[in-house]
Amino acid sequence: MLAAAPRLVPAQTAPPLEGQVLNARTGQPVPFATLGVPRRGLGTVADEQGRYLLRLPAGSADTLIVTSVGFAREVVLPAALAAGQRVFRLTPQEQAIANVVIAHRRVRPAVLGRRQSQGDLRWLAGSSGKSTVDDEWGWELGTVLSPARPARLEEFHVYLADNQYEHLRFRLNLYALDNGRPGPPLLSQDIQLTARPRQKGWLSVDLRPYQLTFDARPVVATIQWLQSEKTQPEKKYFAIPVKRQPRHTMVERENSQALWTLHPMQPSLYFDLLME
Repeated sequence: MLAAAPRLVPAQTAPPLEGQVLNARTGQPVPFATLGVPRRGLGTVADEQGRYLLRLPAGSADTLIVTSVGFAREVVLPAALAAGQRVFRLTPQEQAIANVVIAHRRVRPAVLGRRQSQGDLRWLAGSSGKSTVDDEWGWELGTVLSPARPARLEEFHVYLADNQYEHLRFRLNLYALDNGRPGPPLLSQDIQLTARPRQKGWLSVDLRPYQLTFDARPVVATIQWLQSEKTQPEKKYFAIPVKRQPRHTMVERENSQALWTLHPMQPSLYFDLLME
């Protein structure tokens, strides 16, 4: 078994930053916005009301990036944080997968990704023994996928080999492939998956309402850990099966602004498609 939990924030930290992420146009909260320090394993995810708690090392002078699906990112400079800025406002911005029209063409059901529930390893994420897990939220795991033909996305599935949480929430992210790594995000709609208490097996989401399409170019699909709850502090983790393979197609990062790492493996996640 291979543990792949995000690295923890150093023990010597300043008092945590607490505040809220709001929609710059409406003033409403932005649920599950992500906050991260570029190229470092420091970050978190806001809750349903856009409220966040972010732990940074003592004496930190880092720039903070605040993002959410469908919004332009906000760059918060160290001087603004030092001056006490704790409310961040995101401006809505349209982003979309390329419009691939497949209506009125003959299509067939297809699968893209790895649909096997067994693997060589169980890739773990969690925070066993901690009283909170906010430092780990934002972690992402996914894979490079290469559609052979234009296709419409029907459903997405990811397999949970283990799950010790009473509540576990993920976001589905799609990225263009850029030099072998995830590049610009492709989604403008926030697509989430929520597991039942201690749910194991396939976790799925219906994508038909979102009218999403792929063209015949590589993309990166990931799940992002948004939220989790557990009444007992011990054994706080979940796991996804992965299969070893020659090519580096599995991607991972600690939070929304950390560096991506590549692994010669493929996780158990896949799409049901209607393909030309």
